[in-house]
Amino acid sequence: MFLGIIKTDALQKNITPSEENYLKTLLELSGGEEVRSSDVAGALGITKASVSSMMKKLREEGYITKERYGAATLTEKGLKEAVNVKRRYNLLKLFLIRNLGVDAATAAEDACRIEHIISPESIDKIDEQLNCL
Repeated sequence: MFLGIIKTDALQKNITPSEENYLKTLLELSGGEEVRSSDVAGALGITKASVSSMMKKLREEGYITKERYGAATLTEKGLKEAVNVKRRYNLLKLFLIRNLGVDAATAAEDACRIEHIISPESIDKIDEQLNCL
């Protein structure tokens, strides 16, 4: 497997692209530590109020732990989903650059959109293709 720990077994139909983006951002910012809402807001370029609303939803769905006014930490469920989203993003971006010759900025934007809708079978095939190079 390339660029990830967890193979994609099934897409979680009950998670939105926005939730996936938050989880990916939390993973990127955390480094295994807690993440403050203000850091997430800064990374995503949105208001702290928007982050607060989504953090509440992610906590209720079991993706993070967060005390009122405290920093957020990914749960095991949240970490697994975040790693899967990050894996899809990394594989797609690399595939677009390496195999199709797309410039890095466009590849990053496209990968961010595609990561939410690609099937497990397709992402695993992309993984296989990249490993054959």
